[in-house]
Amino acid sequence: MYSLTLKHCQPSAFVTQVASSLKIKMNDNALLLENSTATGYFKAVTLENGIQCLCAKYNTKKDFHLHKTPLHYQFFILRINEISHSGNTLMMADRKYSTETFAKSYSALLLNSSEEFSFFASKKSQVKTLEILMPRKWFFNQLHTECPEELLTKFLKIKNRKSQIDFNSHIYRDSFLKVIGHVDKGILDLAYFKKNVNTVLKNFFSTFTSNLYNFLEIEKVKISKDEISRLISVKKYLEQDINLPQPTFSSLTKLALMSSTTLKTKFKKMYGASVFQYFQRMRMEKARILLLTRKFSVKQIGYQLGYSNLNNFTIAFKKEFSLLPSDLSR
Repeated sequence: MYSLTLKHCQPSAFVTQVASSLKIKMNDNALLLENSTATGYFKAVTLENGIQCLCAKYNTKKDFHLHKTPLHYQFFILRINEISHSGNTLMMADRKYSTETFAKSYSALLLNSSEEFSFFASKKSQVKTLEILMPRKWFFNQLHTECPEELLTKFLKIKNRKSQIDFNSHIYRDSFLKVIGHVDKGILDLAYFKKNVNTVLKNFFSTFTSNLYNFLEIEKVKISKDEISRLISVKKYLEQDINLPQPTFSSLTKLALMSSTTLKTKFKKMYGASVFQYFQRMRMEKARILLLTRKFSVKQIGYQLGYSNLNNFTIAFKKEFSLLPSDLSR
């Protein structure tokens, strides 16, 4: 295994450290890999407003582990990955380790330099990565809303619970692949590069600020100890019935002894998702586990989880994990 531990740092410093570790010379903030560890490249690009980018595309010949340790000063990193591999375990972690076994996975993460981050890719994986480093002051200026840092931290922990922010991934994928494909050609057209990076950032902040605003509104809601107990009962009820179609909302309001509006608002504050979203996540997580056993067909699992229409199951699964159920059942 090739393992690298370093502090969160600027892309150019990262490339320099990788080059030093592998004893390879750099050229114009770029590192070409052609050794027993991997083949491919790392490239650092500096833009205006203190924004810096790291582009990478490489095929691993060994298991690869990257660990970034916290810094005292803060900046934010939007990290986009597309990873294909030959069937070995893929693990990606943000604050906590989680194992993924996708044949191909896509993720968009917002990282904070004051928290540690780890990434693992098994050998024979193809990794495409774009990291966009954003200075703290510039980042907050883009939010266009007052958000105390402690609330932003809490929001990110909720969103990154499964190591993936709920972004509309196809919006980012096109511009992301254009950036990687452009650098891959070896000739950097800075204007073209900047245009596609700005497209990624524009769409990111549009989605992110909308989700953040909704979160800030929810945070204003107060929940009593008695309400917490009743909301826990609703959660347990949802979890024990994931093999059946979603319970009616009227049955849940009776169980919670709350109005429909109160249940929707306070459940979302307490669990970071709407009642329906939470129920769907539980069902899709069970589906994922069943698929990975290779003991059941996609059709059998869909019916087992209460889907009479297999197409609806496929759509729900792809929305949750950005891949088809059949991709896991092979």
